[in-house]
Amino acid sequence: MSKRRSGQARRQSQVAVGSAVLSALIAGGIAVPAAADPPVGSKITAIPDAGLRPQADGLPTLPFGSLSQPRTQPLTAQAALLAQYSAAELELSVLGARRSDLYQAYTNTVVAKAMADYAWRAKADTLRTAKEAAEAAAVAEYQAAVKAPPHLGESLGELGRLIPRTAATPETEAVLHDLATAQQEERQAYTVLTTAITAEQQASTAYSAVEKEFKRKETAFLELKRRLAELQSEADRLREIQEQNLGSAYSPGKSNAGLVAAARAQQAVMFALSQRGKPYRWGDEGPNTYDCSGLMLASYKSAGITLNRVAKDQYYGTRAKTVSKYALLPGDLVFFATDPNDWRTIHHVGMYLGDGKMVHAPRTGDVVRPATVSLSSIDFATRVVDALPAPNLPSPTQTARPSPTRTTSPSPTVGASPSSSSSPSAPASPSPSSSPSPEPDESPEAPAAESPKASPSPSPTPAVTPAG
Repeated sequence: MSKRRSGQARRQSQVAVGSAVLSALIAGGIAVPAAADPPVGSKITAIPDAGLRPQADGLPTLPFGSLSQPRTQPLTAQAALLAQYSAAELELSVLGARRSDLYQAYTNTVVAKAMADYAWRAKADTLRTAKEAAEAAAVAEYQAAVKAPPHLGESLGELGRLIPRTAATPETEAVLHDLATAQQEERQAYTVLTTAITAEQQASTAYSAVEKEFKRKETAFLELKRRLAELQSEADRLREIQEQNLGSAYSPGKSNAGLVAAARAQQAVMFALSQRGKPYRWGDEGPNTYDCSGLMLASYKSAGITLNRVAKDQYYGTRAKTVSKYALLPGDLVFFATDPNDWRTIHHVGMYLGDGKMVHAPRTGDVVRPATVSLSSIDFATRVVDALPAPNLPSPTQTARPSPTRTTSPSPTVGASPSSSSSPSAPASPSPSSSPSPEPDESPEAPAAESPKASPSPSPTPAVTPAG
């Protein structure tokens, strides 16, 4: 309570101080400047100058065009047709949903009409029975009143109406009550049936109109689909021609991960590309028709390497040199399997070309051709011939150039020592022939002539022997 009272006292003191300050200002003659308000009674002779306003000189412009004319990229014929196709597909789907709703409503009205018709027929049968009971009761009552023999009412015919009636009995009243009830229920059931028939006709008319519109839109949509398929097939044909002509300007010496395909792998690639256009035939290995593994077999056979015959056996035979999908080089074998975890389910093989393409013999009715391949679709990949370092760095070439100079400079001393050690006839021949000056000229020529013969002769031998 003390805190609350102290707070109230503080606020009251602040209000009092503020009032005192305001009173002092008013008493001191402090007023609003005269320029803020015009003098009382003065006349306005001119409109105050508000400054210059910007004049519109056209549409506001943006860095890349105006608001009314946005820049658009020109559409190709296929893109424009695809836009029409998408719009027609959306419209047809909406109209199809509307048609389904109307058909369901029409079906419901048909069911409701059938139920109303059944109910009305039941009520009509009840009314018929009530009428027969009422007629029988009236005849019986009349016969009892006039004490006439049975079937008198049937014999009297129209004269029976002239005979005066007596007071109705309770039984007759009950029958008449049932008749009136049956008549009322029959009229109600007939009204329900009439309403159901009208609703069914309206639903049928609405559904028929939407069905007619849907068929018209569907016909136009199918025409767009056909035209789009034609353009797509034409684009595929042009792409196919480009891929078929890949071998004319193709270089299999593409590098990946610092490596380049070996010479014999490149030779296999060029052979496979040279077979493009030849038909697929199961079990054939060329030279006129191929299946997928037969093309791989013939391609590497042209480079002096023998593979297994079937695709899964080709994987099994090269499984020691599996390669990652992201390190593929031209000449690598790519395999496709039913189960990516089981190599025994491999059913197709192709040869990688680089840049996401491969050459293969696809299927019956197709031909040997290059094709685009997705890395995610490849299940297994192997390398037949070991890759080589890519010669794209200048440092190895600089180190290779001084190496032959070092070998050639000591060659005279090295050439003299083996010539003397290997054949004693060589030093004997120059000594009697002439002075020792031609001896160093002939000695370096002999090793120089032998060195190129020795270098190429062993090089092809180790290259052929391990691959074979």
